[in-house]
Amino acid sequence: MFGLAPGPWLERVTDNWFNDARNYDGRWALIEERGAAGGRILDMAAGCGTFVLYGLHRGHDVVGIEPEGWKREYFQHKISAAGYPDAWRDRVVEAVGEELPFPDACFDLVTTYQTLEHVRDVNQCLSEMLRVLKPGGVLYARAPDYNSFFEPHYRLPFLPRMNRRVAAAYLKALGRPVEGLNTLNWVTGRGVRRAIQKLDPRALIEDNRRWYARDRVDRIRRKLPAPLRSGAAVAMADALCGVRNGLIGLAKTGREEKTMDLWVTRGN
Repeated sequence: MFGLAPGPWLERVTDNWFNDARNYDGRWALIEERGAAGGRILDMAAGCGTFVLYGLHRGHDVVGIEPEGWKREYFQHKISAAGYPDAWRDRVVEAVGEELPFPDACFDLVTTYQTLEHVRDVNQCLSEMLRVLKPGGVLYARAPDYNSFFEPHYRLPFLPRMNRRVAAAYLKALGRPVEGLNTLNWVTGRGVRRAIQKLDPRALIEDNRRWYARDRVDRIRRKLPAPLRSGAAVAMADALCGVRNGLIGLAKTGREEKTMDLWVTRGN
């Protein structure tokens, strides 16, 4: 649908779909670092089940939903090929994000990765994910942010939230198919934040990129001699990390996707 030629990037994606022993997208690392891996976990749009299977291998109670039949079939083939327990076969079920087949407040954490840009109704999916969360539970949402100059599915420079007709003409001029364009929503971090705040005014919304930046500053501070661990030194380290991240983001403009990476704690 996106006209990508076979090559290293597609090979890496395919390997990720089958490699259940590696935390390829980094979600489990963050979830465990932030102490949210306990309790019951839902992966919304589980794909070929890599996240679910990695969690099961580590003893977590994790289930997934997936609407696409070929991905659920791929998941079953992986279980057979790898000799995983038959009890794991029911850990990915057929469903869509707009209608999660679970009762209210039954999960401690819900996560979605590179999915919100494909759903029929973003607000309804957010509403459903918040509904099945327990009070104080966490929604971890990661997706492209289309206030950027790169489209990650076509792997092309794009105008922010490009007009659909202009985008179709642009793709045709490059000899790329337009079918994939019809599967995409121009979601943005700002828009998702606003939607969540309307659905749950008491929710606490954090940006994981800032969390990582603070963690980096803390690591730097721990390596400094005691006299340099003052508030001023920490503020300077924080500012330098901010400048560094800004320069890296500028250098990647038009060559790499901008990502929303949100950690949402449901209000009580």
